[in-house]
Amino acid sequence: MKNEKTTGTKNATAQLADLNAQIEALKKQKTSLAEPMKQKYQELCSELLQVENEIRELDPTWKPASLRPKVDDKIREILAGGPMVVESIIAAVGNAASSWKVKNILKKKSTGAKAIFTFAENKYSLKAA
Repeated sequence: MKNEKTTGTKNATAQLADLNAQIEALKKQKTSLAEPMKQKYQELCSELLQVENEIRELDPTWKPASLRPKVDDKIREILAGGPMVVESIIAAVGNAASSWKVKNILKKKSTGAKAIFTFAENKYSLKAA
């Protein structure tokens, strides 16, 4: 009986080692699949840099737009559709910002002289210009 238990443990250990080896092989394969995309990314970056330099030669005052949109702008875009509750705004912003950041921006930007949002009836909306 003791012998059966030991054999079962050895089999399980061998299977686990085999599975771990397969996982490692798949990880290496996944990494190798990324290589063509990395090369394409480098090519696009160099092309973009060349275009940027050409634009700067023509217009030295030009500044490229940020690739990461500001959360304030995203919220403004969302509220352009009409007033919304905080939970809906957070859902619409998605992964662009954490729920804490969205709530903090709404709170800060809805009070004071520079307020861009208004809060009424548990809903935020864009402040009338």
